[in-house]
Amino acid sequence: MDTKTLNKLLNLDVDPIAPGFIIYSEEASPRLNYVAEFIFKHVLKVNIKITASVSEFEISPLYKINYSEKSIPVSLQILPAGFLFENGVTENKPEVVLKNSLIYFFENKQAANTNFNYDIFSAVFYFISRYEEWQSFEADAHGRFEAKESILFKNNLHLKPVVDIWIYELKSELEKFYYELKFPQTKFKAISTIDVDNLYAYKKKGFFRTSGAILKDVLKFDFKNLNYRLKVLQNKQKDPFDIYSEVSEFCNDKNIPLFVFFLCATGNKYDRTVDPRSGAFIEVTKNLKKQDAIIGLHPSYYSSQNADLLSYEMQSLSKTAAIPINLSRQHYLRFNIKTTPALLMQNGIIADFTMGFASAPGFRAGTSFPFYYFNLNENKPQQLLMVPFCTMDGVYFVYNRVEPEKMLSSLKDLASEVRKVNGLFVSVFHERTFSNHLYPGYDRIYNNFYQTVNDL
Repeated sequence: MDTKTLNKLLNLDVDPIAPGFIIYSEEASPRLNYVAEFIFKHVLKVNIKITASVSEFEISPLYKINYSEKSIPVSLQILPAGFLFENGVTENKPEVVLKNSLIYFFENKQAANTNFNYDIFSAVFYFISRYEEWQSFEADAHGRFEAKESILFKNNLHLKPVVDIWIYELKSELEKFYYELKFPQTKFKAISTIDVDNLYAYKKKGFFRTSGAILKDVLKFDFKNLNYRLKVLQNKQKDPFDIYSEVSEFCNDKNIPLFVFFLCATGNKYDRTVDPRSGAFIEVTKNLKKQDAIIGLHPSYYSSQNADLLSYEMQSLSKTAAIPINLSRQHYLRFNIKTTPALLMQNGIIADFTMGFASAPGFRAGTSFPFYYFNLNENKPQQLLMVPFCTMDGVYFVYNRVEPEKMLSSLKDLASEVRKVNGLFVSVFHERTFSNHLYPGYDRIYNNFYQTVNDL
């Protein structure tokens, strides 16, 4: 998928004739440039310019934001906390301020005469740069930054896209300050993503794996599973993981963009799919493409530490699907903010969809909008788009073991939060969730939710 098509699909385009803003800052700052691009282009869909020249700022016909301690007439002022003019990473955590059921950072107690009493640019940067993941934290058993380490989770605000809410507060303040200002209309959008950890439950596993699985069923006296397996192998019953045609047809009919990420590794404890060399992958990806589904790689468990392994898997899927592969989401969500992006970019990945929690629903980066990776070691943004998701199926029946109806309710609540900020709702389902084979009762959740998501 080319960048232009992806940007259109993710609502990242900005109309050249949209309103324009100019920000005055006494210092040049890659961090300020980066966060301003996100706030004004990705979220508010307007144009932005930054200047260190007071005279250019004062004569500009653009809407003005003064990001300095200077007093400049006819401009909305935000006092800088200094965070955006630093280099590198410190272990200092921003002070938490809870107000009106929301959380704020970088409060400026001297800002009584300004329009904002906190530095929204620094606060947004802290989250979308994933600064807290660059700081020390206690990783889980898979080496992941998980929900319990998140500032938002610790303050019970991970279920709201707080970054987006802050930006909408800024938008409201700008509309009050510039009464003639009209922001472009933006729309809520839902996309569906599926991780295929195991192409099929029973078929296409080869003689030795199938024989071993049959023996295991017998030794465990699991004759129900054995009967199911044998019917599938005899083509008397459909494989429970063979959901690709139905799901892609459903999404195509509902005009819901569908991204499908395939694991292309097998033979170890964590990677257990059909042999990627099997013709089964060719058939499935061919049918998905017919329904306009977008195919990406689900890099294997160990690939996040091995560039050669990642390269091999990308080439394998590209050959199988007969298309270039440049989208990914890490298997087990194994994503190290300091190292994984470099591996992905070296292998031609332009967008990664890993930014979310495995153990809880919520907004890991505080936002529903895509944002570019910021390398804090080099103090500059890089061309890897991070597409966050806010919930994954396994959160409910693996980690929290809630009833299916509670999962459906959670999905609707999250989608409603995203709708309030006209953001991008992204969910993660797996092939094993679409039948009653492993998780009875959850099979109906996907269709029930996505049939109504645009009406929530």
